[in-house]
Amino acid sequence: MNSAPATLERAQRRLAAAGGRHIGDLISWNTDRIDVTREAARRVFATEGLGHLIPDMEPATALSRAAAEVKRPAGILVRPFARPKGDTSAAVGIYVQKTREGEAGDEYVCGARCRVDRHTGTIVGLPPDGAPSIAEALAHAEAMAAHGNHLVAHAETRDISFAMVATAKVLSGVPLRDRGGFYLLPPSTCGAWLRLRPGLEQLGVKPIRIEMHDAPDNVAVARAAAQGALEADVAELIADLDKAASEGMRQNALARRVELCKELTAKAELYRGVLAGVADRITARVKELQHSFQLQLDGGDGVSFTIPVVND
Repeated sequence: MNSAPATLERAQRRLAAAGGRHIGDLISWNTDRIDVTREAARRVFATEGLGHLIPDMEPATALSRAAAEVKRPAGILVRPFARPKGDTSAAVGIYVQKTREGEAGDEYVCGARCRVDRHTGTIVGLPPDGAPSIAEALAHAEAMAAHGNHLVAHAETRDISFAMVATAKVLSGVPLRDRGGFYLLPPSTCGAWLRLRPGLEQLGVKPIRIEMHDAPDNVAVARAAAQGALEADVAELIADLDKAASEGMRQNALARRVELCKELTAKAELYRGVLAGVADRITARVKELQHSFQLQLDGGDGVSFTIPVVND
């Protein structure tokens, strides 16, 4: 742990020793270069019921990502075929730029292709259909195929980082920065982060956890983070109402928003210890929104807006 978090942690320990009340944990993480099997990563997150955060990757998705991630040599372009054959879920062409004198335009020749093989489900690099390959294009196609097939079975830093952010959200964490990076967990979910820590370290993640106690400045920071996150969610729901009033909303979308209101109410309760009277105000507003969505879902009257319900 670098010096700033370590200093903060020591200060929080002193507060705890002095009888300070635990108001949550400040969490973050660092990652080295991670490359582990998806199954190994899924086992770690599954210990807290979060295995779905490491999903399987379809070969077509892996091919698209490989096209973006494998460095292209100069003069090589990768483009999806406009009308690929119907026996694959994805296919792209690898083109070699042939320069011409003047400004008539350069020529781009397809020198290889990369596609998902229907029979094996793997990604393969091949010569163009019915034409000879160009060595540098075929080499790039094969490099893309190798990386894509690796992605199907392995989770890399990007995948684990996505799962970490999703984990903080599932644990009702609220960001302390507008762009994330540090999250405050309510006391009720701090144990899950602690239990995940050993497995995360095995994957190459370096979790950071600092217990927060109720010094006035700490409470102010925690209140601002929790209030800001909850009010942003409420504002998004209100925007949904404005949009839905004119455009309509499907029944399943209405139902999702009813459930979201329930989740926000529960989240406000988790942070009641730092929100004080703000929790009651936010909870009352969310319940009003929930009631309005539910009335529309049930086809009832008596609401201040009318959403045209679109049948699914």
